[in-house]
Amino acid sequence: MTLTESPSLLVAGIGEMVLSSGSDSHLVAYGLGSCIALAVWDPRTRVGGLAHFMLPSGPANDGSPVKFIDSGLDVFLKATEAKGAMLSRSVFKAAGAAAMLTVGGGLAIGKRNAEAMAAALAERGYSLTATALGGNAGRTVQLEVSDGRFLIKSLSSVSEL
Repeated sequence: MTLTESPSLLVAGIGEMVLSSGSDSHLVAYGLGSCIALAVWDPRTRVGGLAHFMLPSGPANDGSPVKFIDSGLDVFLKATEAKGAMLSRSVFKAAGAAAMLTVGGGLAIGKRNAEAMAAALAERGYSLTATALGGNAGRTVQLEVSDGRFLIKSLSSVSEL
């Protein structure tokens, strides 16, 4: 199993989201450290979305719609619904939130991101069905829109959630 490189590769940079209903689309977030990538996929409409969140909280209008979990999650969920997904039947998966940045004795940004994501989803009535969170290694993730597979690549392996 390998991550795909193709013309239908849509990349979510930090603070960005990508959405697609194309069966040949591959949604990717590269180089997740303490950041967290949230994938949402509706198995009926085969609409997928991937957002690359950087921090638990921050200002809503800084130019990056999903940079912060508290102000960006609703933006991402509404955009996913507008694309045709029904959130109540969608699958939610997340990866990242590694312990990469420890400033001043340990801000634990990755851990805070994971906790903020779980709490924000729970407040909205959703939960993660699979995760690859924590640890101390970076990851790259890819959501296959055709079938909802969520691939995670670390330095030494590729796995599937």
